[in-house]
Amino acid sequence: MIRRASILCVVLALAGFCLAAAAASFTALSLEAAGPQVQKNPIPTSPDSIKAGRAIYAKNCAGCHGLQGKGDGASAPKGSTPANLAAGKWKHGGTDAEIFKSIEEGIGPKPMIMKPWGEKLSDEDIWNTVNFLRDLAKHAK
Repeated sequence: MIRRASILCVVLALAGFCLAAAAASFTALSLEAAGPQVQKNPIPTSPDSIKAGRAIYAKNCAGCHGLQGKGDGASAPKGSTPANLAAGKWKHGGTDAEIFKSIEEGIGPKPMIMKPWGEKLSDEDIWNTVNFLRDLAKHAK
């Protein structure tokens, strides 16, 4: 009787563990499948974040998008029309997460409209850049 109860407890514990693991996996997949609009910017907008984003933008983005984000950068590929980021209108999605994804993965399909920056910039760099772009658009109005 005691042995049977012990086996039952072990079986129930294993079943509970399996259900918990499956639920956690399902939740992670559901959030991922829901797309970038679910993800919030983990870096709060602050003067330090905007300053960091401005520096990243100046170094990596201004060549095509221009110093003021108007899409008039001197280094834009011939025949291209970089987005006017100061307008605050986003053709490829306007949530912070969608802007993050556009920067990280680039905008395609091939030929790429904008190259991906995810291998060159850290997630933190990209989120700071998103905060800077929001500030840029806010002050351009």
